[in-house]
Amino acid sequence: MTSHVVVLSTPNPEKTAGAQEYAASVQPLLKAAGVVPKLRGPVVQAVAGQTSPAIAMVLEFSDEASAKAFFAQQAYQDLIPLRDDSFSQMEIYILGA
Repeated sequence: MTSHVVVLSTPNPEKTAGAQEYAASVQPLLKAAGVVPKLRGPVVQAVAGQTSPAIAMVLEFSDEASAKAFFAQQAYQDLIPLRDDSFSQMEIYILGA
């Protein structure tokens, strides 16, 4: 059954080069996994919540196991320090059925 991943992020304005490098590095991993963003755009208004991310994205994976495996793979794990350094906010949620 299809599984979706929701990504909420805000690049650190002082580290835009790192955020761009992270995004460019994740794209080939997504492509190799056959994942295409279903929805991506700027957040224009927060209706509820304490923080408002700059960008929201929804990714569609073939199933929950594929989504978990994507983030567990070593190639993605290697990007985590860059991700954590380049974004002031990064939340990634795997949705269940």
